[in-house]
Amino acid sequence: MKTTKGSSDFITITEDSKTFSTLQKGFNLRWPPSTGTGAKRIYVCKTPEEVLDAANEALSQDFRITVRSGAHCYEGFVSNQLNNENLAIIDVGELKGFSHDADGEIQPLYEHDSHKPTQYKYAAFTGNQNWDGYVAMYKQSGKTIPGGSCYSVGVGGHISGGGYGLLSRLQGLTVDWVTGVDILIPDPANSEKMLVPVHVSPNSKLKTHRELFKACCGAGGGNFGIIIRYYFNDLPEAPQKAYWTTLSWEWSDFDKISFRKFLRGYYAWFAKNDSNATSNILSTANGGLFTLLKLNHIDSNPKVILAIQYTGRDGMVGDHERDAPFNNFLSAINSAAPGHGKLYDGFVLPNIAPRPHSMAGSTITKASPGLLMDWFYITQMINASGNNQRGKYKSAYQVDDFTDVECDAFYDNLSVPSTDGTFSQSLVQIDSYGGKINSLGQGDTAVPQRKSLLKSQYQTYWTDPAQDNVQLAWISKIYEDVYASQPNKRPGVDGRYEGCYINYPDVDMLLVNGVPNDSWLELYYGNRGLVEELILLKNQVDPKNLFRHQMSIPLARDRKRQ
Repeated sequence: MKTTKGSSDFITITEDSKTFSTLQKGFNLRWPPSTGTGAKRIYVCKTPEEVLDAANEALSQDFRITVRSGAHCYEGFVSNQLNNENLAIIDVGELKGFSHDADGEIQPLYEHDSHKPTQYKYAAFTGNQNWDGYVAMYKQSGKTIPGGSCYSVGVGGHISGGGYGLLSRLQGLTVDWVTGVDILIPDPANSEKMLVPVHVSPNSKLKTHRELFKACCGAGGGNFGIIIRYYFNDLPEAPQKAYWTTLSWEWSDFDKISFRKFLRGYYAWFAKNDSNATSNILSTANGGLFTLLKLNHIDSNPKVILAIQYTGRDGMVGDHERDAPFNNFLSAINSAAPGHGKLYDGFVLPNIAPRPHSMAGSTITKASPGLLMDWFYITQMINASGNNQRGKYKSAYQVDDFTDVECDAFYDNLSVPSTDGTFSQSLVQIDSYGGKINSLGQGDTAVPQRKSLLKSQYQTYWTDPAQDNVQLAWISKIYEDVYASQPNKRPGVDGRYEGCYINYPDVDMLLVNGVPNDSWLELYYGNRGLVEELILLKNQVDPKNLFRHQMSIPLARDRKRQ
């Protein structure tokens, strides 16, 4: 093993520290749920050596360890104790840095068991946050990754769960660009008390290492070890120019029939123009169009908002040919809606920032100079993560068109105000998907969802713990109403849907009709074959289940629950 030089001066934060109670928590303030249910120790690490030494110290003192980079875990997997056991958080959020070498001579931190020396052009530590990464890549190399728009999300968890964002229809998922990983895993000779570093890639001689690389690219965090650094042989070019606009329609403009037409018109454009599904003339260029349809609860906003980013295949816009997909989409969505969308100038939860604009309130029917911006500054403008507060999330990958049941469930649960404004931060965001994501196929990643055209995120936020039950009940109801015709009232894997996104974990999926059922594994990993691969890998890499949480890869299926 070879390691970089440095000292192991990790910071140990214990329960008597003035920063402890704050650092126990992350973005979602529901976790830990109460005093005494969270971590008992936090290790803050700045170098790879510190991560290894801190983790091994914690293990030697009989702590269960979890890993945190950006602290955006949607459930309590990082912060919460299991069965009253000792918990220590290994915080890698200060393990930062992006490296670029045009000659491709970046060496992995740890020995690689390949047949030839392994070197890379790009490398990123897992403590980086999204915006840190975008800035460094853009300034050093003019490159980017097709990652998310929330600036403070850590790349450690973001990439390990797949990673997608506003360039994904054009450039694929983030994991589609990863070519090597440094990771700390349980020592085969002492798997309960010690971690050891390895470098894994598709070129590893050991099959277990090749499978571990694949798992690091989409199977989620906290399953097999602590990821230290990601490597890339190449990265996509960052766009230069793009159009950005947010269209709005009043909820009062819709009835159930017009709302069905609107949602189906939204779906139809992506079904017609998915580059993996059609030879339509626009399909070769439309990947640069990404949309975020925000079906806001009327308590939150009386408007339905559609945010659109568009750039051409060459990262430019501004002429008839380049702008054709953008104009075609605007025409299609305005035809599907009850009137032309007007440019919205306001704050759109949870991650679209306000943008004062001289065109606010104008109808938007085609590309115009007033919508044109530098892509880099659009990315900066929309990089907001919202407030630290309480939240609950659900998700769905969508392959087929909306049914009447699904459209009406959205309408009934979102367009009717509550009596006291309870759902002032509740929405369903339906993102465009597909394009390059689907045409790349599964390959060396653990992301099986490669047929979907839309991807939905159900969200509700609040600050008062007394509202927990009513907020959780609302999001469960809308989710079950939308998928009432699906098995177990959830998006299945039967062809209409491709299950759920592991980076939006939802512990409700552990139960079917109130009974524990491990069919949730197929919801997140798509098929029994990949699930079995991951379980086998878990037994080979982490046979003592050192890395575990409520939705981690198990050592065995519970056959009673299938």
